[in-house]
Amino acid sequence: MTPGRIDVHHHAIVPRIAALMRRMGAPFKIPWTLAETFEVLAEQRIDYAVISNPIPVEYLPDAETAKFFCREANEAVAEFAAAHPGRFGLLAALPIPHIDAALAEIEYAHETLGADGFVLIPHSGSDYLGDALFEPVLAELDRRGAVVLVHPMMPPDSAGSSVPAVLADFLLDTTRGAIGLVLSDALDRYPNISFVLAHAGGFLPYAAFRVEALAHGFFGADPVRIREQLGRFYYDTALAGPSALPGLFATVPPDRILFGTDWCAAPHAAVTAAGRALEQQYARLPGAAAAGERTARRLFTGWAAHAAPSPDPVMSEQ
Repeated sequence: MTPGRIDVHHHAIVPRIAALMRRMGAPFKIPWTLAETFEVLAEQRIDYAVISNPIPVEYLPDAETAKFFCREANEAVAEFAAAHPGRFGLLAALPIPHIDAALAEIEYAHETLGADGFVLIPHSGSDYLGDALFEPVLAELDRRGAVVLVHPMMPPDSAGSSVPAVLADFLLDTTRGAIGLVLSDALDRYPNISFVLAHAGGFLPYAAFRVEALAHGFFGADPVRIREQLGRFYYDTALAGPSALPGLFATVPPDRILFGTDWCAAPHAAVTAAGRALEQQYARLPGAAAAGERTARRLFTGWAAHAAPSPDPVMSEQ
């Protein structure tokens, strides 16, 4: 039997998370049910989904509140995953910019919750990945050889815009974070971190040539080195449709491209359409799907913690 996929970009608003969102005053409601989640897993041939629920810490009032919400979110996902052995993993949220609390949460999530990795928002206030604020966190993640999903949130300078942030600014947020890591040489300082860029890297594949050319022209950066650095990221395929996928596959080889759905932040129909576009892309590139899946299974080992995934979706939604 052909093994299924690993979904590296997956959300789950389990009841405990939904209560947390209400307590945070989240302005929107994302529909989620366990039954529909298992429908998505079956339709997309997913064996193992790695759940990330990034917490917008910059909008929380203080360090204690940030610590509480991140810990609650991480424990909720770990509890849910434990109830469905072999089907779900955890990418833990961190209370940045509260660095001491973030370091403590890395230790707890890794050593107690058994997290597969971590989810980082590319910015905190006006600081982006590559800036000094993030250095202690990146150093600890590097020490642990962590997998990190770079997942966007609304950038601070998009507040008040008439254009919803999820339509454009989220993609820019990821792009800024990735470029910050490249220009700051963070990828060289922290070579043991495996960075996965959400949503096909935002605008990065589209802008790759521009980044190489202008970084050289204005800042004296070596364009060959810039291209090499862009190729050191992994890119997930969440919500990357037929217009985005060719550019992504032209930017990096297939073994840097990991399957992701963005369920349940993305509607079921959008997940289905994006999956169909990816299948069409793979049909033109023999071996590409297998190359990406081998990488995912190397990075996310939680799927192998049990002899076989639990087949039964009729369980408590936790």
